[in-house]
Amino acid sequence: MNNHSFIEKRAYPRFPVMIPAACPLSSQEDKARAYTHDISVQGLGLALNRELPNGSEVEVVLYMSDNGEEINKKGTVIWSRKSNGNGYRAGIQLSGDDTLKPIPLVLRTIYKQRSN
Repeated sequence: MNNHSFIEKRAYPRFPVMIPAACPLSSQEDKARAYTHDISVQGLGLALNRELPNGSEVEVVLYMSDNGEEINKKGTVIWSRKSNGNGYRAGIQLSGDDTLKPIPLVLRTIYKQRSN
């Protein structure tokens, strides 16, 4: 199969950015340590320390390093797989109207990194 047959199906562009995050599967459970791999209006790519079951309903907490803000978003695990080493990767589709504004988050992250 050649690469010319790939058709992008995403409705919104993804922005590669690393934002510290956590992702509990339930309110009684410890949060999985994570960080974003990429973000879009309707989804997150996460790198995690454990696997998330496909189809699971999750809450993702983004920890903004510029001002300590915690951004809480709910979504569904669309895919999850083991990555290189001991980690995992997962794709989270945000639920309903629970969307992100990725450009301001990317700019905030870049600004904080450059100011350190």
